[in-house]
Amino acid sequence: MQRVVHIMIDRLKNRSYDLHLCCLDYGGMFYEKIDQKLVSKYIIGRKPGPFDFKIYKWLQAFIKEKKIDIIHSHNGCSLYAALLKASGNIKGIVHTDHGRLIPDKKSAIWEDRLSSYFIDKVVSVSDPLSEYLHSKVKIKNEKITTIINGVDTEIFIPFNQGKKIQRRKELSIEEDANIIGTVCRLDSIKNLIYLIQIVPEILRINPKCRFVIVGDGPERKYLMEECARMRQNKCVTFMGNIVDVQNVLPIFDIYVNTSLSEGTSMTILEAMSCGLPVIASAVGGNKKLVSESNGVLFNLQNKRKFIESVVYILNDHRLKDEKGKKSREIVERQFSIDRMIMQYEDLYESLIHNAIRVRNEK
Repeated sequence: MQRVVHIMIDRLKNRSYDLHLCCLDYGGMFYEKIDQKLVSKYIIGRKPGPFDFKIYKWLQAFIKEKKIDIIHSHNGCSLYAALLKASGNIKGIVHTDHGRLIPDKKSAIWEDRLSSYFIDKVVSVSDPLSEYLHSKVKIKNEKITTIINGVDTEIFIPFNQGKKIQRRKELSIEEDANIIGTVCRLDSIKNLIYLIQIVPEILRINPKCRFVIVGDGPERKYLMEECARMRQNKCVTFMGNIVDVQNVLPIFDIYVNTSLSEGTSMTILEAMSCGLPVIASAVGGNKKLVSESNGVLFNLQNKRKFIESVVYILNDHRLKDEKGKKSREIVERQFSIDRMIMQYEDLYESLIHNAIRVRNEK
């Protein structure tokens, strides 16, 4: 979610938009990269609890002062966006749902369901998520639209062999290591304990394997402790948050995703753009990104297939390269960042024109 918001700001800031970023809780890993001179940005500091009225009043005043036309909210902010519809002359409200926690909290379902009555368009980042929002959250179909996440193929590019070796050396990783990597928030929904517990079995078959985990989150301490308990510290590297992940992804041999639930994973798309084969759990939007042509989808109940897929791809360099090239081709053809930005712009413009038309009719 943070990466998508950052991409959108970066691409829209030089167009005919006056952009303002309001973070209710904290800024996130890309916040400092946003130029305050081009985009005004604020960390408001929401208090714990179901609703912070002070935050709501601050946003009301802010919208009036800045003469905001469009509110674009994201996960966890739908109720504030919905209630702000009555504040000033808002022309439209867009809410993007980037994925759900499964099983979903009833409170989250009810909040999004009620909010949808006031929100003009709810954007889903995958077709399965759109279906979930309609069938489970009970949002009307006409309010839902699907916009698949896009990736910048000019930034996320494969490394040549020389650059890959040099970058591995800088990160103190053996030149001939087989790197199995992932990038994500270290949260239970990402199911990284699944990967950690499989490490010994993969190492017994391929001792040259090394596992690289990029990201941070509430499960980091637990996962690191589990690695220590299993005596796998030397084989598993926790790199923490890395903003310029495009300098790490291309050194991987295989990208893995073991999530319990996904929308359309930006990090899978970025890995594909870097020319990597992908082994991913057969959940949510993963099924649209990964197929036999560019990787392997596996059922989370079938650990043996996950292990065999990793070993099989690593042992066949030609197959690994073919799947990696196909990943890159798929991203270039179907998941460009320009397509995503154009769809959001069209959505903004349609809401503005519709609001003007309704106002004129009155």
